[in-house]
Amino acid sequence: MCRHLAYLGPPVPLARLLVEPPRGLYEQSWQPRRQRHGTVNVDGFGVGWYPPEPTIALPSPGAPGGTPAGPHGAPAARAGRPGDGAGDPGFPLPARYRRALPVWADPNLADLARTIASGAVLAAVRSATEGTTPDESAAAPFRDGRWLFSHNGAVPDWTRLPTGLGPAELLALEAHSDSALLWAMVAGRLRRGEPPGGALAAVIREVAAARPSARLNFLLTDGRTIAASAWGDTLWYRLRPGAVVVASEPDDAVGESLGEWREVPDRSLLLATTDGVRVIALRPERKDTPLMNAENPSRFTLDDRLPADYFTTTLHADVTGGLTAVPRTLPPKWFYDKRGSDLFEQITKLPEYYPTRAEQEILVRRAPEIAEATGAATLIELGSGSSRKTRLLLDALTAGGTLRRYAPLDVSASALEEAGRAICADYPGLTVSATVADFESGIPLSDEPGPRLLAFLGSTIGNFDRPQRAAFYRTLAHSLSSDDMLLLGADLVKDPAVLVRAYDDAAGVTAEFDKNVLHVLNRELGANFVPDAFEHVAVWNTEQERIEMHLRSRTAQTVKIPDLDLSLDLAAGEDIRTELSCKFRRDSLTAELHDGGFTVRHWWTDPADRFALLLAVPN
Repeated sequence: MCRHLAYLGPPVPLARLLVEPPRGLYEQSWQPRRQRHGTVNVDGFGVGWYPPEPTIALPSPGAPGGTPAGPHGAPAARAGRPGDGAGDPGFPLPARYRRALPVWADPNLADLARTIASGAVLAAVRSATEGTTPDESAAAPFRDGRWLFSHNGAVPDWTRLPTGLGPAELLALEAHSDSALLWAMVAGRLRRGEPPGGALAAVIREVAAARPSARLNFLLTDGRTIAASAWGDTLWYRLRPGAVVVASEPDDAVGESLGEWREVPDRSLLLATTDGVRVIALRPERKDTPLMNAENPSRFTLDDRLPADYFTTTLHADVTGGLTAVPRTLPPKWFYDKRGSDLFEQITKLPEYYPTRAEQEILVRRAPEIAEATGAATLIELGSGSSRKTRLLLDALTAGGTLRRYAPLDVSASALEEAGRAICADYPGLTVSATVADFESGIPLSDEPGPRLLAFLGSTIGNFDRPQRAAFYRTLAHSLSSDDMLLLGADLVKDPAVLVRAYDDAAGVTAEFDKNVLHVLNRELGANFVPDAFEHVAVWNTEQERIEMHLRSRTAQTVKIPDLDLSLDLAAGEDIRTELSCKFRRDSLTAELHDGGFTVRHWWTDPADRFALLLAVPN
């Protein structure tokens, strides 16, 4: 087996991560406590780390996505991209130090670990599989451009494993080992633009189908994100504001600021940034479940990719992380139980709330142009819900004769089923392939016929802050092909008084919608929030150009959340931020999309210039 660890956060000396923690990776080389196969890891070790991102860049003409902004808005230098030796913009190339010795036998490690600091690290200690390369070339982390990779496990009869790799790729393996072979399979998918989580999941399914007893705990990072798998051995993580550690097993380092160690269930995929962690169940193979439809039962499938405990696990993590942070926050997705969805439908009909009407005005006028410009064979919609606005696109695309499939994606299986049945009935020639998934964890695209149009409407993009948007654009750009297009809805900057009224209507419907999240927490977590003890507040943040919705405590109060063993002491006037809704300007939105990998081809607004729809292509 092996042991490995990855870290993202503020720069720290390597020693603090690898050597100093009791029962940490250093000790795990000779005394692992949770390793299921083998007893020691003495066949080599390695550590990879990322230097700070530069704030000044040389121009890089023709680089995918242009030159994005680095810290404080300065251009960021190009760095590693799999296979090109140079790389994607904004990602510094990692450095490595690897040896074929036991980690404690290296006289240089102590000085290196004491003096080198980094905010992104991947390290591993090795237990070699029989018959593999004994030198340091087989020690993780493996590297390709900006990526670092480690494998904890073993593949039986790996030399005969069907991989789909060509002779040149097999000859170019860095080492004669199962881990190096698996890395070549993963790296090939990354080069083809697959997102990291999808690449790991695809290789795991492929290898597990051929070698059911294979142990496939992977660890992958590009210095900004971590993707990892638990498949045959243990995996743990700990998260605190601004930092995350993922490891084969927990150390015994103590301190409130470090966060509690949490185990990842076997056969799971973990996706982590410094903002949070997602754990997604890995299924051996994709299963499309046909749903009965009076017209044609074979035209509608529902693929549920969420683990059974998704809502409980995600709600616990979001509430614990958000309410213990400074300032306190709750994600807006928890507004939307049945009552919350009904309240939002009422909001869209209020005179103050213009975004839904403005976007629909644009679609009515421009849907035929969108259909002609895209020629889409598949329409993919993120966060589709009831799919009502989408019918304007479906009408135009079917009238144009190109559309073959509608692929809505949402976390609500019931909403997808209801909408899918209705669309199958109303569009007899259309296949509906619905997916229950959280698109923030990756975009599960596979065999949809192209070209594809991916629609993200309603200015939901405004619920992400700028770093989240940047990461989201990169995920989209890596998921789409050169002939695909993105249709994005964006609410525009305007008179702050108009904006505030849209989020604080005279009838008080938005206030009830805002407080509904407290009803959800009371019901799902046994909390004792008194919604009337909070005031709904909507404010315009001039500097960030966004509306912020808050629940403001009317008095000093203590709230108990028994299911989380959490007690909140709220001061009078203290806020819990429940939503941010960023507003956009054409130049800045076009620029951030370009930095994220897209070129805007069309920009349409309603007659009053309140809202925009834009059509963009991957760079």
